[in-house]
Amino acid sequence: MSRCKLRLRFTAVVLLFVASTSFCFAGIGDFFEGKSQVFKLDPVYDGIIGGGGLALSGGLFIYDFFAPVEEFTGGHLELNEVNSFDRWAARPYSKPLHITGTVTEVIAMAAPLALFATDKSEWGVWAVMYAESLLWANGIKEALKFSVRRERPYMYFDDAPQNKIDDGDYLKSFPSGHTTMAFNGAVFLSYTFSKYFPESKWKIPVIAGSLSMAVATGVQRILSGNHFITDVLAGAAIGSFTGFMIPFLHTLPKSKNLDIAVAPSGVLFRYSY
Repeated sequence: MSRCKLRLRFTAVVLLFVASTSFCFAGIGDFFEGKSQVFKLDPVYDGIIGGGGLALSGGLFIYDFFAPVEEFTGGHLELNEVNSFDRWAARPYSKPLHITGTVTEVIAMAAPLALFATDKSEWGVWAVMYAESLLWANGIKEALKFSVRRERPYMYFDDAPQNKIDDGDYLKSFPSGHTTMAFNGAVFLSYTFSKYFPESKWKIPVIAGSLSMAVATGVQRILSGNHFITDVLAGAAIGSFTGFMIPFLHTLPKSKNLDIAVAPSGVLFRYSY
């Protein structure tokens, strides 16, 4: 992803988070009451979760903004040097599949809008949770991209897109960001919709539809030459984790029994009854 697109995505996520939490903490309207009590918000609790995600994503955004682009100085990379599991599915770059993969990603990320079917007192609740999950999903996958710095599959073929080489995108193969964000949206919707509407006849279609968009995104990221299989599997795992864990944490009783700490090695959660 180019720096321009990264900044646009990050800005959109931050605006969603700031807007939703601002309304929540200000107590404006009835959108944050959560009358069903399925999920509960708490200023301190969500300040820690949301603030941690914002710090992670924001810190990496600033780092990417100022970090120099690493120029590609090597020649043609050898596909035989790639592990056999990833090698067989490696493909040259395809712009049409790149575009369609982005379309399915956007659909999967927008899928949680189906939660407007809930009572309006829940709208702010799931909006805050979804914003938090987006921040964590974005932060984790960007941290790995900057740490691993893996060349994309298209770099092993002729006619690699020069614009992506010039902006440093060629070194951000692991994990798949599109797949991460798509699975985050799909799993978030699947879990929250099932909790809000456990007996609904729409539960299976909603789950199947959203996850199919996430899977389609991952497949197209491979076929477009942007990612290896392991990139996509890692992205699916990260997105599924954040899409499930953030709303799940909002089902736990808010008490001193839950401790969240940010450490150099990651975020530590400790919960006891």
